Amino acid sequence: MESLQQTPHSVTSAPVQTGYIDTHAHLFDADFDADRAETIARAVAAGVNQIILPAVDSRSHQAMIDTVRQYPDVCHAAIGMHPTSVNENTKWREELQIVRQMLQQQPVKWCAIGEVGLDLHWSTSSLTEQCQALVIQMQLAIEYNLPLILHVRDAWNEIFPLLEPLHGQIRGVFHSFQGTLKDYQEIEKLGDFAVGIGGFITYKNSSAVKVVEHIPIENIVLETDSPYLTPVPYRGTRNESAHIPVIAAKIAEIKGIPVETVMEATTRRARSIFF
Repeated sequence: MESLQQTPHSVTSAPVQTGYIDTHAHLFDADFDADRAETIARAVAAGVNQIILPAVDSRSHQAMIDTVRQYPDVCHAAIGMHPTSVNENTKWREELQIVRQMLQQQPVKWCAIGEVGLDLHWSTSSLTEQCQALVIQMQLAIEYNLPLILHVRDAWNEIFPLLEPLHGQIRGVFHSFQGTLKDYQEIEKLGDFAVGIGGFITYKNSSAVKVVEHIPIENIVLETDSPYLTPVPYRGTRNESAHIPVIAAKIAEIKGIPVETVMEATTRRARSIFF
């Protein structure tokens, strides 16, 4: 691997105990190559003091590691294989061996296993392989005592039977949660899981609004999924972690509580899971 000895670029002097946490952002993506430092500085200026970077697959591992090493006071990395990276990939088991190697080698301190899960939106032909990959990575989460960052799209009926036998052994976040209230109630039965709410909560006629009304603020964490899912009023532009306060403000509006309460509760929950 290259670029492993880069000098850390300090954005803040030390991790702080207040402010927001963006629990899901792909700031290592090429979309940020031209202005990554400025993007992270804007996030910190907006009160976002910690950002979690979930892995996709080995094609971007080095960029993720480099980003965390350059901004260690702000950025933290998860390691795993995205479910869509399993699709039509005959070498997905080799990818999971790379994940295990990364866990053993610890080029950075990992804060989670992710982004992992099931995605049947783009393809249903690889469901069996996606399930197998997820089960292996759940076992890694147990082995290394790390939380999961779960991606679930059009696969709620398929994922719960995989998770239920491990009740009490696994914990984590259902990233970009846009399921039904019934789906959330099933999540509650699993134990120590929160749901990640992002920019989609600001969209007109978002079905997530009615669901979020019923989710305790103590079980919500904030995320952007940058560079995707840009919130209103920034839709049409690249998403970034500095938009977290917009998401927090919308949740505060939905629940009729102060935005400070949203910040404190979501940050406390995120810390309990990842740090």
